[in-house]
Amino acid sequence: MFSLTLAALAARWGAVGVAAQSVGSQIEALSWMTATGFSTALAAFVGQNYGAGNYERIRQGYKLTLYIAGSIGLTAGILFFVFDRQIFSLFIPEPEAIDAGGTYLKILALSQVFMVTELVTQGAFNGCGKTIPPSLSGILFTGARIPLAWYLCSLPALGLTGIWWSITISSIAKGTVLPIWYLYFQKKLLKASKIKEKIL
Repeated sequence: MFSLTLAALAARWGAVGVAAQSVGSQIEALSWMTATGFSTALAAFVGQNYGAGNYERIRQGYKLTLYIAGSIGLTAGILFFVFDRQIFSLFIPEPEAIDAGGTYLKILALSQVFMVTELVTQGAFNGCGKTIPPSLSGILFTGARIPLAWYLCSLPALGLTGIWWSITISSIAKGTVLPIWYLYFQKKLLKASKIKEKIL
């Protein structure tokens, strides 16, 4: 629903806006799908260790997964930012579409690490059976894209790019808030584990 609304907003700029949004999101999906794979793997790892009470192992697994996936997100971000036009031109040859799509990739490049961080953290939460935090974060910040995009694209200085900025800003917010929430939850787990060890 959110993507369709953003696509409708982008359509105000004609075929160029629609092409930039649809093709750009498919290109970005490469890093998104990679991060989703790490998220799924981490959820299984965390689930096994959460049930066994190996909370320190969960901390180490989360940290390692975040490092690996974050490196991929950083690499994708650099590629999108530096080779934005070249990458987009592989899919659409029209100069106007390349300009708009290149700008899309350049702006979204700034949020790749945050997007990956959010997905990895979502996997950690899911593995612990705590699905509410990622759900709340996703609904709140992804939903905020609509009014934010509506406002930003109405600014003459931004126009179509205001839609891309709304996606990036919300991704940065999710990739910041959710890990902080998880680290607080993880701290409580480790503290409870240490207390249990002392008692036993």
